[in-house]
Amino acid sequence: MKYAYTRAEIEADVEAHWREYGYSAKPDKYIAISFDDGPCAPSANGGTAAMLAKLEELHVKATFFVIGQNVRNNRAVASAIFNAGHELGNHSDGYSSLGNADKEDIVASLDAASETIREITGKYPVFFRAPNLSHGLDLSLVCFERGMSLIDGSAHSDWDGTGHTPASIKNNVLNNPQDGGIIILHDNNTSKGDTMAALPEIIGGLREKGFWILPVGQLAAVKEKTLEAGRQFSSIR
Repeated sequence: MKYAYTRAEIEADVEAHWREYGYSAKPDKYIAISFDDGPCAPSANGGTAAMLAKLEELHVKATFFVIGQNVRNNRAVASAIFNAGHELGNHSDGYSSLGNADKEDIVASLDAASETIREITGKYPVFFRAPNLSHGLDLSLVCFERGMSLIDGSAHSDWDGTGHTPASIKNNVLNNPQDGGIIILHDNNTSKGDTMAALPEIIGGLREKGFWILPVGQLAAVKEKTLEAGRQFSSIR
């Protein structure tokens, strides 16, 4: 799934909208935001649909690293992610770490997820995020063979079992954001709704610090970096 962005187009978007989005000065730094583990069904936490509505309200586009089985169970909302202009990346077909898995198991998981994403978007994904950020040589090799770069980033402790609150998530993200950084957050049902609750302050805080917020593919374009297949990227500078 090649995302055709240019630096000039992104800079023109910044010029056209920075005042509208509430910046006090034109931003001169860039940071990507991403959400793992979706798409998820409607729930007491709002589900992915509520997350999409909040992102639309905040004028933010992101990269969603989706799990194949979740896409198959929630095809309509997976399509809604893509149709809203967000990127879809491969987060494997399930939740198991793959860094030490057998190559055939890695192939089966990645191919199942990529095929499911292709059914939604019409193209195979070019971005992969390793479950639990667990890496290994075979995983990198399979990603190389499938034309996917491995996208890591800074994980912000918003998944179940970490004792997070909306305030702790916000503070963790805003503590030390970096130009060219990649923020890792989670979809609503994984974060119990706390990430969505924190989003307005996260986005507002990043904008106060002079960051233009965009998906991974746009970050690579504005930094004029090629994300090679099979390589890991924790930031794009």
